[in-house]
Amino acid sequence: MCWNKIFPGIQGSQAGDFEEWLGDVFQGNTQSKSAEVVTVCWAIWRHRNDVVWNSKFSNVNRVVASAKQYLLQWKCAQVNCSSASSRYVVQGDGAFSWVRPQGNSIKVMVDAALFANRKEYGLGVVARDSDGKVVVARTRCFSGKVAAEFAEALAIKEALSWIKEYDWQEVVLESDCLAAVQAVRSKVEMRSSFGLVVEECRREIRLSNIISLLFIKRSANTVAHCIARASYKYPDRIFGRNDIPTEFLDCISLESSME
Repeated sequence: MCWNKIFPGIQGSQAGDFEEWLGDVFQGNTQSKSAEVVTVCWAIWRHRNDVVWNSKFSNVNRVVASAKQYLLQWKCAQVNCSSASSRYVVQGDGAFSWVRPQGNSIKVMVDAALFANRKEYGLGVVARDSDGKVVVARTRCFSGKVAAEFAEALAIKEALSWIKEYDWQEVVLESDCLAAVQAVRSKVEMRSSFGLVVEECRREIRLSNIISLLFIKRSANTVAHCIARASYKYPDRIFGRNDIPTEFLDCISLESSME
């Protein structure tokens, strides 16, 4: 069923066993198509383990969607060696240290944190001006266990929605999650919870022409990371310039000193 869903007609081989069939597939298809075949094999195997060990059943659409999502995330992670993912790289990506925004623009940085022991996950968002000063910061905390990529994409979506509340004329949005950033930039449809959040991010960006989304290294995102890690202590809070918790001030000073 999975093969019929994603590769109609691919089972036309007369191979006697799976190994021979897989060899025929690799020989008769492109590298890109072969990668999709391998990923679907992995998704079927993982679903089989869920059934055997966890009595957890899924349907064909979910198995195929998980394969597509995993393959996209893998391609995005190979940014330095994959020509497929390089299409989604833009100028300004990959900064190792924080760089203050130019002129009157605002830089908004986001991060997410998973709290496995608490079965929660949190988001941190911080906006800074061209002087490096914090304009405003925000935390949110949610119940549940989610994949890291989902939490990071949700952080981007929350930041995009939050930005609309302010009269900022020029905004640069930065995240240290390459998979989330490149998923938002791509046009690949993903039928999953991650894909739904990604589509919401795309829609928010389409509605505004003042936002630039960039990927940065973790070392350039220490303040947002610090805020995200503390989000369970400060759930759903907004901090102005004058009431930022002291535990964040060291992160701010350290990040600014690394310019």
